[in-house]
Amino acid sequence: MKNLVLILFFIFNALNPLYAYEVFEPISAEEKIPCWVSSFPGYTEIIGYSSLGHVFMKSPSESAYAVLHPFKKGAKSYGVFESTEEFEKQILEEESFQIFVLNRDHVENIREQLGPLEGEEVYIPRPYPFLGGDESIDSYSKGNIWVMLEIVGQFQDVCS
Repeated sequence: MKNLVLILFFIFNALNPLYAYEVFEPISAEEKIPCWVSSFPGYTEIIGYSSLGHVFMKSPSESAYAVLHPFKKGAKSYGVFESTEEFEKQILEEESFQIFVLNRDHVENIREQLGPLEGEEVYIPRPYPFLGGDESIDSYSKGNIWVMLEIVGQFQDVCS
């Protein structure tokens, strides 16, 4: 019976795209990612992040959503959505986004190696990719999302 429960747990997690990211009520970008705010004016709220450190941002004045790619020192706008739930459904849960951005298979392999994430944790490659890291499974460790973003912002020279 214990084996059946474990098998069902792994099947559910393999099929559930939600493990690769977290969405929550909007929080202040100024408060959580001060280094990055001036680079993406208007996107003043954070509504979530991925297990690999992408940040989901919202422009409340325009109802526009974007995804910050900190290791690439950039963000991509995904346009206007009526709600965060709609953004999540149309973008975050979309199969190609799951594969190419959230990299869910890679995340699952890292999770098998390091275990599940806890509050405000992400999987962080060391060294960072822009410093020559290869993002191999064994190069990851767990760390705080906000600390990682501050450090990466300083390395990427985005801090004011």
